[in-house]
Amino acid sequence: MKWIGLVKGGLCVAALMVTAALADDIIATTSNGSTVILHDNGRWEYYQNNAKIRDVRPSATPEDAKFNVSVLYESAEKLKKNVRMAMEADFATEEEIKDSLRKVPKGGIIYFQVPTKQIKKGLNREFTYSIYDKGKNPIFTKTVAETEATPSEDAGVSNLLVVPVYGRPKSKVMKARVENRAAKQTLDIDVPIQ
Repeated sequence: MKWIGLVKGGLCVAALMVTAALADDIIATTSNGSTVILHDNGRWEYYQNNAKIRDVRPSATPEDAKFNVSVLYESAEKLKKNVRMAMEADFATEEEIKDSLRKVPKGGIIYFQVPTKQIKKGLNREFTYSIYDKGKNPIFTKTVAETEATPSEDAGVSNLLVVPVYGRPKSKVMKARVENRAAKQTLDIDVPIQ
């Protein structure tokens, strides 16, 4: 009888040990080398003590570090139409209009824009703007401080940079890149060419 009680007690202890082992989180490494925690309820998360992982949750990002940028593309056809309308409104001759239309960039214009309220005069951040067209090398790169932004035609929006694309685009989608090299942040935006 004592032996049966010991066996029952041993089975209970073994069952509790298995349950406790299954309830623990498991630290694993993915195929790309990232360290993750696998929870017993099916959830997973990146292991936060890993030096390669940065905490980018919204609560971890200070308000001054947040930066919203948009990219606007105007095609050469739209630019030519606008130039022609403005010149005709000023009663320009056809020769003057044609001369002005020759100066319009063949690839259009790309605008890097931000909300004006986002620009902080005391905080001087520099961003590097690049445009890629079908290749690894950029067709345009320039570093500009956000305090150099100019007001745009739209209310509450400022142009950080206006880039004329002089050559005809080779692809239907160009890539615009905004880099904050000091903070090691990069944002890539696809720009559909119309």
